[in-house]
Parts: sequence; structure tokens; C-alpha cells
Amino acid sequence: MSSCGATHAADHHATAGAAHSGGTGRVPALDGLRGIACLVVLCYHLAMMFTLWGADAPYGLIPGPASVMVFFALSGVVLSLAPFAKLRAGQAYDWLRYYPRRVVRLAVPTFVAIAMGIGSGFVAWRLGSQSRSAQSVDFSGGPARILHDVLMQFDLIFNISDGVSTLSGGPLLRADSPVWSMTWEMFFSLTLPLAVYCVARTRRDLGLAVALVAAIWCSHVSGYFPLRLCLMFWLGVLLAKRADRIAAVRVSTPVEVVAFVAAVGCIELPEFWRTFVDSQAPVLLTATWSTLMNVACAALVALTMADGLLRRLLSTRPMRFLGRISFSLYLTHAILFGGFAVVLPRIGLGNVWAQSLIALVVAFAFAWLFYVAVERPSMRWSHDIGHAELHLEP
Repeated sequence: MSSCGATHAADHHATAGAAHSGGTGRVPALDGLRGIACLVVLCYHLAMMFTLWGADAPYGLIPGPASVMVFFALSGVVLSLAPFAKLRAGQAYDWLRYYPRRVVRLAVPTFVAIAMGIGSGFVAWRLGSQSRSAQSVDFSGGPARILHDVLMQFDLIFNISDGVSTLSGGPLLRADSPVWSMTWEMFFSLTLPLAVYCVARTRRDLGLAVALVAAIWCSHVSGYFPLRLCLMFWLGVLLAKRADRIAAVRVSTPVEVVAFVAAVGCIELPEFWRTFVDSQAPVLLTATWSTLMNVACAALVALTMADGLLRRLLSTRPMRFLGRISFSLYLTHAILFGGFAVVLPRIGLGNVWAQSLIALVVAFAFAWLFYVAVERPSMRWSHDIGHAELHLEP
């Protein structure tokens, strides 16, 4: 799943009032929400990969896939704040510097994680594992085949999927499975000027929101997943356009609790319906429930931006720390979980709860190391590239 920390790469300019920390340009509550969403993805993968409640448990009730939709909406918000601020000030946004900065910020940590995934996949293949990472590269093939599969792993443009299957219907074969969402982060990052232009030119934001939701519903009906995944970012761009107004809205705690519970309920509704009500429900009904889930994910982002208890809770230091390492945690946890799921039983540790506890602790420790050794340097490189002088020899 997740694109979790990819929104770190944004030009985090402030929204109004308490929505940002003075002088830092960060949006602490959105960092915190990203961290919580990443934690949900972690729990989803941990429960499934270690089969904590047995092989047939309804693991889909842990909203890991929905958390990725939250990430996409977050990216739409965070990446669009700076361009909209420039537009309001009557200034041009420097897209020429934005592109290399953004690509470096996304690609460097992702490529390192992919390389780790390929290495762990090779070890898993040698051990006879049939895991996704072990099958992601045809290690038994010839050099040309291996090179092809390795290059496919590093493809963040054309190797697209919805986290389960590819556009052609084949199974997702990623050495590091969460990287699937990075293709959509990269695609949106490259098309951000178009999204900002279209949303900025729209006079009736409500009409645009309805059109986006209708298109998402059509995507669910047809099964054409690229449309809904892309439009989750656009919902975020629309929220960014109104960021100042949203940040100024004061939400009472009772109203916020009701709104939060309703949003979480809508997020859980599709999987709950499939699991406990009707696994063969008509496509129009399942598309409606799934569209509600998408809307609820964007609503959680909006609720976090508003002036209320949720924004304050997600702005606390622990939440901000979780948000800081969320990209690294998202990129590396599945590799570690998969490795521990194979190795620990082989050394005599058969208790799945003990296995999962060890994997979880190591995942957090490794995420911090990855952040220090890989992600933080990539942030510096991104900053340096963005501020480098551009010269063209005559």
C-alpha cells in the first residue's frame, strides 16, 4: 500500500492560523495524519503476512487500502499549497525548479527501497519461498530476462497497478509491494501543473467536487482504476484551493467526533458489506460504497485541516515524529515483514504474535535508520537542486 511519506516532498507552505507552525512552513496536523495512515497500513500488512487471526480472518476490515487513498488526497493538498499561494499573490510558481526537486525527493528513497526489495526477493527465492518478492524477478531466467524484470521494478511511470493487479489484469509483482503507490505519486507530481490550473480556473468548486466524485464512481463501476486513483489527488488539490477557509472553520468536539466516526464508518463500509452482508452484491451498489470510502478519505483530510481537536491531536510531537519517518517506514516495512515471516519459523520461533512483535519493533528502528541514512540526505539533495542556479551555455 501507501504512498505514505511521499507528501514530505512537497513545498509545504502554510495554511491559515493554527494549521501551520510559525516560520517552518510545515503543516503539522497533516504530517500526523500521514503518520497514522502509515501505521494503519503497517497493521494491515502485519496481520496478513503473519496471519495473526488465521488464514480466513477478515483482514480487509483493517483499512490499509483506504489509508493509501488518504495519502493520495494528502499529496494533492500539500503539493498544491505553494502554487496556490503564489497564484493568490499574483506571482508565478517556479515549475522548472519544482520538477527535478520533486523527482529526486520521491525517486531516491524509493529506488533504494526497491534495491533492498530485489535483494531480499533473491534471498527468498533461494530459500524456496513463493512470496511476491521472490517471484517479482525471474531469477531462474537468463541475464536478459533478469535485467528486464529488474528494470521493471524501478519503473515508476509505466509499471502501474492498484496494489493488487496491473492494468491488464495480471498480478502485482513488486519486490517491495508498497512501491505500487509511488507510480501514482510520480504521475500526479508530473501532472500537478495541469491539476492546479484546472482547479484554479474552476469557479464552482462544489460542481467540480461532484464531477470528481461521479468520475470516481464510474471508475469503480467499470473497474478502470487509474481514473479513481488520479482523482483522489485532485480532491486534495481542491481542498488546497480552499485551505485558508477550511483552516478557519472551528469545529466543536461533539460535531468533530460525529464527523470522524461517520468518515471511518464510510471507509469501513465496502469491506464490511462484502464480509458480513453480501459478497456478491450488484456492481452498482459496491461501486457506491467504494465511492463513499473515497469521499470519506478526503473528508478526513479536510477534518484534519479544520480548527478542531483532531488537528491539535495530530500536531503533537509523537504524531509529528510518526509523520516524519512515515515515508521510510512505508517503503521498508513490507521487506522486513516478509523476511521475518520466512526466517523466524526456520529458527524455531513459531508463535506468530512473537514474530509480529519482533518484526514491528525492527521495522520502526530500521525506518529511523533509513530516514537518517537515505531519506534525509535525499531531502538535502532535493533542496540543493531546487536552489541551484540554472545556466545555459551560448
